[in-house]
Amino acid sequence: MTRHILAGDVGGTHVRLALVAADGDACRVVARARSLVRDCPGLADPVARFLAAQPARPDAACLGVAGTVEPGGRRAQGVNLPWALDAAELEQRCGLAEVRLISDFEAVAWGVGAASPEALLPLGGGEPRPGGPIAVLGAGTGLGQALRVGAPPQVVASEGGHRGFAPANALQDRLLAWLRAAHGRVSTERVLSGPGLAAIYRFLVEAEGAPAAGAVEAAPPEGAPAAVTAAALVEGDPTAAAAVDLFVDVYGAEAGDLALTALATGGVYVAGGIAPRLFAAERLRRRFRAAFEAKGRLAEFVRRVPVWVVTDPDVALLGAALAAGETHSRRRGETHP
Repeated sequence: MTRHILAGDVGGTHVRLALVAADGDACRVVARARSLVRDCPGLADPVARFLAAQPARPDAACLGVAGTVEPGGRRAQGVNLPWALDAAELEQRCGLAEVRLISDFEAVAWGVGAASPEALLPLGGGEPRPGGPIAVLGAGTGLGQALRVGAPPQVVASEGGHRGFAPANALQDRLLAWLRAAHGRVSTERVLSGPGLAAIYRFLVEAEGAPAAGAVEAAPPEGAPAAVTAAALVEGDPTAAAAVDLFVDVYGAEAGDLALTALATGGVYVAGGIAPRLFAAERLRRRFRAAFEAKGRLAEFVRRVPVWVVTDPDVALLGAALAAGETHSRRRGETHP
């Protein structure tokens, strides 16, 4: 039986909404919309606008949120998102029968299980172990992480992106000291995110004496990460390229640490808006993999762990719809094969 689900990917920069037709594990997006977080006073406004354009109300709603979700999925507090969310308020204001809130990377972890091979760019490693733990992470406005374990699968949300940043060499030691002077405690997200990429570039210019890139200096603050990426990958600016290299080194090291944390024999999936742009370059794929595998006595284990970049921009939306279906099945006492 086909159900229509309102799926959401509510990040620190964008609110992405979709009406998804779901039949078991088969999902397809029927309609979609995108809004800027800064243009909305809260989540109810873009949700109400989107629903008003649909021919009928969906059967359920599941929204992946860039923030900490309370047990039960009824309340969430944004971290890089300037809103506190309440499922009961959304139900009342938007005329929805049932709203569930999950973390944004919990949604991604559901979505990667249904991703097509064409939506996955391999970054090396061996074969995944069927049923083995899966780790998911991705840098965007923040740094999201989640785990997927067991069969039938269970998804475990995480705020692991807010663990302390662990430098791997002398340059990263100096970056940590520079960031600590500005922020006190330095989480990995301070480095591994869009704002983190901009901060790495600024560190190289201000603390390491690297020449500034004109295009980056001319960009507004919110456009700095994209400007650094373009200056590195398109224009070949040496300082921007050094910033991207350092960023990729941290990305690979963090992904490898997460693989160890989860014993991710089922693989590691790298999602988020930054990864597809960076890892289109073979040089950066090799650099990521080298940092991923640099784990000392555990290097042989991580060498076997496969890694993929998720290139499907709808993975979180489809994952939210699958999570809604999972909740529906549990309430009816059903199990998945």
